[in-house]
Amino acid sequence: MKAIILAAGRGSRLKEMTEKAPKCQVALGGIPMIERQIATFRQSGITDITLVTGYRGEMLRYDGVKNAINGEWETTNMVVTLFSAAQDFGDDLIVSYGDIVFEKRVLDALIAAPGEISVIVDRQWRPYWEARFEDPLSDAESLRLDEADCIVDIGQQVAAIDDIQGQYIGLMRFRGPGVETLRNVGNSLGKTQREWMNNRPLKQAYMTDLLMEMILCDHAVDAVPVDGGWLEIDTQNDYALAESLFSSRRSFPWFSPEGVAIP
Repeated sequence: MKAIILAAGRGSRLKEMTEKAPKCQVALGGIPMIERQIATFRQSGITDITLVTGYRGEMLRYDGVKNAINGEWETTNMVVTLFSAAQDFGDDLIVSYGDIVFEKRVLDALIAAPGEISVIVDRQWRPYWEARFEDPLSDAESLRLDEADCIVDIGQQVAAIDDIQGQYIGLMRFRGPGVETLRNVGNSLGKTQREWMNNRPLKQAYMTDLLMEMILCDHAVDAVPVDGGWLEIDTQNDYALAESLFSSRRSFPWFSPEGVAIP
């Protein structure tokens, strides 16, 4: 099993915090979140790790971690960043955003999932969103499941918060035929250059666009449900909230710093 961490972007919403270092090197409790994530992977037995860099990528060098580069990081998004490491996909692959931290239990749930394409879904997302946003609906996206807990809709704007069955966190797995689906869907859209969901071309496509394209092509995308256990650092408010948790070692029903590995 391999891991690819997508860490090419600058994180402009963090403003001066990323002027001299990549977004994923923002420290929580004195430890850069990328180092916490690498440690969590290793604690769960995953040591084949590739870090896809872009902005200030020369600062992201870690012993035992491979590097790939998205040379177009300023004008592209997550899907292009992922395919910059296509040579490292293998046949069992976990993909993670570089601006999240997660408890080991969240990663272990994904490792235990039997599906060919599996995506972590936070069922208890709402308390965390209420702590992050004055209006939780302003940043929430659609995620709907069928009776078999397969995702049927993801990454779209929503009109009512009660319509959301969970939140995507940026952590997923492709195994066996699922890796081939990943390659085939990405490559076919790259060749046609047609627009994806939300009228985004390939270069601006999000991972949720890629997953939605797989769903529309009748590939099963399994939800792996968890209850909290993760944080995203996308804004200065996100950072302030996360830093308060790590510095004080406080735990909430939706997150415990003690569950995150320490390098």
